[in-house]
Formats: sequence, structure tokens, C-alpha cells
Amino acid sequence: MVALRIPKVIEKVAEEIRTRKIHGSTLAAIRAIEALLTALKELKVEGTDELIEAVKLYSRALFKARPTNIMLINFLRHIIRTAEQFRNTDPDELKLTLKHEISRLHIKVEESLERIKLIGSRRIPEKAVILTHSMSNTVYSIISRAVDEGKDVSVIVTESRPDFEGRLMASKLLRLNIPVTLTIDSAVRYFIKDIDLVLLGAEAVAANGAVVNKVGTSLVALAAYEARVRVYVAAGTYKFSPETMIGMPIRIEYRDPEVVLPEHERKAYGLEGIDIRTPIYDVTPPDYIDLLITERGVFPPQAAIIILRESYGWPQIGIEMAFEDL
Repeated sequence: MVALRIPKVIEKVAEEIRTRKIHGSTLAAIRAIEALLTALKELKVEGTDELIEAVKLYSRALFKARPTNIMLINFLRHIIRTAEQFRNTDPDELKLTLKHEISRLHIKVEESLERIKLIGSRRIPEKAVILTHSMSNTVYSIISRAVDEGKDVSVIVTESRPDFEGRLMASKLLRLNIPVTLTIDSAVRYFIKDIDLVLLGAEAVAANGAVVNKVGTSLVALAAYEARVRVYVAAGTYKFSPETMIGMPIRIEYRDPEVVLPEHERKAYGLEGIDIRTPIYDVTPPDYIDLLITERGVFPPQAAIIILRESYGWPQIGIEMAFEDL
């Protein structure tokens, strides 16, 4: 068996995901499985065992690029399990099977997004000021649908430090020809009195209904909770984490300190040696969330455990669940 290497297409997409050049967890997951498919098409192997090892190796590289992205993990896990189930087939047949599975996942995402934006737009009043945080293609789709339905919508977007994804979100929303306001993250409590509802995306949803999303989300939800403003989180059920049913935590990633304070600025301010910690995500308790908007309908966050059990059954501790062990 020839020693396997990470192909350039996997390295490129993994780096784009890691450095946030690909924004949004859904888009990141789609790009990842597309890269996996491309890499497998170009791969020449001696047998099925070698092909499965390549699937695992490539999946691990993509997983490490954004380990908080539960949608990505769920999709990669499904692809690996499918490969294992067809281990007794020849490599060409297995490649074709994986191609079909990846295409099916792609279709599932598109269908889910269509359902979510339809269900989500129904939750937006005829006239509404919406607050959102960071970049979410799912949130954008809901607002876009509401605008298409003729609703009078305006949006306040936080800039979402340290990567400023809110600026990208604001730019997309402006194309809908609606009023858009961009503000700093710490001004949420100042504007919350003017808000009709908060609409957020999610990187992951835990079994207890807690939501992992871009850092600052929990403060937005807390401000809304105190002001009695409704908070909706839009997320496909493929972003629900089965591991959390057995108490496994969702990993929170950190950004490079250079993003917050470059080394030359540390020297200029006399801050050499200072410890800079920049978590990319935070966890919003279910008590601060009114509804989860999914392709299966709307649910209180406390119902997340039911959705997980129906979708995955009871997970087993072992190699299938501990993705890091693959």
C-alpha cells in the first residue's frame, strides 16, 4: 500500500475553512464534502481498504479545520460509515456509492434550507425590525423570503468581531433593498428596545437545547431575554450534535491572537507577553431561546433531545462517536 498524502484540493478547502474565508457553517460543510468527492475521484488505489483509509485521512483533515462545525462532522461521519458498510465492494463501486451519498447530502441541505426559509419567514411579522449577529446563510434566506413576500423588514447587524462576518452579512442584506444598520457588538443592549425579534444561525445545537454560535451570540440572546424580545435560532437538524446526548462537549475553537492584536501593535502599546484569548464561538443557554426553526418545524430548545433521538437513536460511546479517533 502506497503511503497516502493529503491532496491539494483538501488542503486548500481545509485552509479556507480554518481561516474563515468560507463563511457560514452550512457552506463550509458543503465545500468540504465537495472537496472530498473531488479528491476521491482523482485518487488511484490498489484496493478498497486503501480507499477507506483515504476517506478517513481526508475527513480528519477537514474535521480539524473546524471541529465546532457539527454539520460537517455529521456529514463526514456518515460518509465514513457508508464506506465501512461497503468495504467488501471493489474501489470503483465504492467510489460510485460515495458519490451518490454526497450528492444525496447536497440535495438534503438544499431541501432543508427551502423548508427552513419557508417556516422561518412565517415567524416574521408584516412589519419587523430584526437583529442578527454574524454571517448566516440560513438567516439570510429567511429574511430574503420574508422580503419576497412583501413584508416590511429592516435589519440591525452586529459586525461580529474578531472576523467581522457581520459586515459580509450586511452587504448581502443590502442587496435586498431593505434598510440595514451595522453596529458594534457591544451596542446590542442600546438597540434592543427597538427590536421586534432576534434571528440567529447556529454552528451546533446540543441535546439540552443550548446553541453554539459565533462568540457574542450569548450576549445578544441575554440582552433580548432581559428585554423580553423573542429569540429564534434557525438551524437544520443536521447541526444537532448526537454526542451531546451522552455528555460529550462541543469543542470551542480559538482564533490566532494576531487577529485581535498583531505583534507590532503589542509592542507599540507595551503589551509584549500579554495573554490574548479569542474564542470563536460561545454557548447560549436554552433559557434565552424561544424557538428553534428547523426543516421539521419549530420547536422549543428543550425538544432538541427528542429530535436527536428520532434522528440518531441513542449514540454508543466508541469509534463512531469519537470522531477524533478516526
